[in-house]
Amino acid sequence: MISSARSWILTAVVAGVLLPGPARAQFSLGQQRAGTSSATFLKIGIGARAVGLGESFVAVANDPTAMFWNPAGIASMQRQGITLSHASWPGDVNYEHIAYVLPVRRLGGSLGFQLGALETQIDETTELQPFGTGRSFYYTDFVAGMAYARRWTDKLLVGAGVKYVREDLGQDVGGPTTNAVLVDIGSIYYLGYGSVRIATSLSNFGSAFKPGGQFVSPITGEVRSYDAFDPPVVFRYGIAFEPIENTTQRVTTSLEFNQPADNAQLIKTGVEWSWKRRVALRSGYNFGGDDLRFSAGAGFYAAIGQTQASIDYAYTHAEFLDAVHRVSLGLRF
Repeated sequence: MISSARSWILTAVVAGVLLPGPARAQFSLGQQRAGTSSATFLKIGIGARAVGLGESFVAVANDPTAMFWNPAGIASMQRQGITLSHASWPGDVNYEHIAYVLPVRRLGGSLGFQLGALETQIDETTELQPFGTGRSFYYTDFVAGMAYARRWTDKLLVGAGVKYVREDLGQDVGGPTTNAVLVDIGSIYYLGYGSVRIATSLSNFGSAFKPGGQFVSPITGEVRSYDAFDPPVVFRYGIAFEPIENTTQRVTTSLEFNQPADNAQLIKTGVEWSWKRRVALRSGYNFGGDDLRFSAGAGFYAAIGQTQASIDYAYTHAEFLDAVHRVSLGLRF
């Protein structure tokens, strides 16, 4: 049964999500900063499970993809784990990501490692050859990093990570590249009321991206230096808990607020139902999202000896763009 405290929290969460008017009015704040960040591929959510929950994952983060959402989450992992994620983005853009977590007793916590690459191929066309010239250009953005997290107390988990990011601005056609070192930090705190926990994270904090060298203005002919653009910093905070949890089924609910540095605030919510740790169904919604709002997905789990394997799928509906499909494969051993 749900305790009175947990029932009150659930009521407050639902009321907060459903309240109209003032909650929606704040979405317009910050929109004037849209398009002012670089390396925006870092906004693409990692992991089919997290995306199936509507990207409301900051307080749920308990698998290797936590390195993206909240590095504190890897401290909850008691075994080694690896997750390979694939996202098919609109415009024939693919994003591949791998995350690996290793608990280390000597360090009193867990180490995490990640590697991701976003890539696409563009065929050259001209006015005389609108169907292609036979030449193709390739673009690749790249991120690699590591993180450390530990259970600070029996209720508090803290974590931090550092990553190197490289962005391709058309190197294959004579354009520049940029790179920077960014930092992620996060925390998860269990309130002591059932499984209720609150969480915060700050992602992509660091120096601006600025191409080296100079270029000649095609308009004035003067020699200019490239401008610098800030990384896509985002502050997340949210709450999650299990209103139902027993040997047969488990229901996880989550609510998250996102405050990006280059856009308006977003509210995301999600729910996951799992049965006997064999199958899971998920759904989520991004309030205020420009196009990708509704998400749904499923997961399947199996034990192979001492190894636990999982496969997850997520679908994100789009109004004007193509729908986004994600697949993740996971192992814990």
